[in-house]
Amino acid sequence: MRIGGSLEESMSKGYRLDVRAILQESWQQTRSNGLGMLLAIMGVMAIWILLSNVLLAPLLESEKEGLDSAMFISLLITVVMAPMSSALDMLGLQQAIGVRARASQVFDFFRHFLRLALLSLLSSLLTSLFGPLFDLLGLPMMLALIPSALVGMGLLFTVPLVLERGLSPAQAILVSLKVFARGWPSLLLLHGIMLGLCLLAMIPMGLGLIWVAPLYFNCKGILYRELCGVAVEVSEAPTAADHFNA
Repeated sequence: MRIGGSLEESMSKGYRLDVRAILQESWQQTRSNGLGMLLAIMGVMAIWILLSNVLLAPLLESEKEGLDSAMFISLLITVVMAPMSSALDMLGLQQAIGVRARASQVFDFFRHFLRLALLSLLSSLLTSLFGPLFDLLGLPMMLALIPSALVGMGLLFTVPLVLERGLSPAQAILVSLKVFARGWPSLLLLHGIMLGLCLLAMIPMGLGLIWVAPLYFNCKGILYRELCGVAVEVSEAPTAADHFNA
């Protein structure tokens, strides 16, 4: 069965989100089941920092190595991290249907490595196109941040569309952008609130991120559930989802 909203209706009829209700539900999930998500986020960040320090930092400090080598290594790290960073989106979606996240699940998605790596490459390409384009047109580079940020928000649903819906990376990008376009004011407001919370969380030496980081991924999971729907398997007594498979 599929719970939540309908992807077809979200794309055809549009939608208006109850941002307050989404944030409240996300906060309740974070308070009750936030530890597993927090440990997963910390684990992914630790691996990313380790790879960056070992592979990328020496190139940035060396005068002999060119910028091209550093960019290639940075891209390589992004590709290698794709299954683990994508896992955070799926854990948020998992909690949105009532299945508690476990930190060890960040390694469960390497079987989808090729699709997730391609999705990561395409997403990075899309969000980084505007800088060179604005430079070519002679426009201020700072203005390129606006379309880059909007496209980044538009790619919000790509990971679950690939893993939960089985779409190809290119199809997932197109569908996610269409869903975003049909109700962008609500999504823009929600992202603005999350950005404000993130900035506030940084004030006490970043300690607030302990709550804000899991809150963000729980929000993403709820958004996908409400706008696209989630396929689940249930037991004979359908009181709650007892299985989630991607």
